[in-house]
Amino acid sequence: ESVPEVYQGELIMGEENEAGTIRISENVIAAVVRKYTLEVEGVIGFAGAGFVGGLTDMITRRHYEHSVTVDIEGDAVNITVTLILEFGVRIPAVAQTVQETIRSRVEELTGKQVTKVEVIVQDLQEVPLPGAEQTPKAISE
Repeated sequence: ESVPEVYQGELIMGEENEAGTIRISENVIAAVVRKYTLEVEGVIGFAGAGFVGGLTDMITRRHYEHSVTVDIEGDAVNITVTLILEFGVRIPAVAQTVQETIRSRVEELTGKQVTKVEVIVQDLQEVPLPGAEQTPKAISE
């Protein structure tokens, strides 16, 4: 039987078996989401939390926390991601691939059922072409 517990301020999933208890933290599920979402073609990264939140994120290096939400209800996992996609991609197709990737990877690695994956596309960014100049050329005399 699966029972959520509070452990050091975070909701975790607990599962009893003959050998003992297996506990999976929301942070573990969020780490799986971050890793595999960034591997989806067309995903640039996770969206920030505005200027002040962005400064805090740079200092703490925890930018993803505002962009990945994991809600555990019983044995069900609901996930929301806020993303920046590559300009020019077919947004619904990339979002659907993100949903499928998150669902399959979280279920495969944790054994928990993902009931819902919400994808919020907050922004689009151009990706520079390989070999394109990133800095302006200096004017020589």
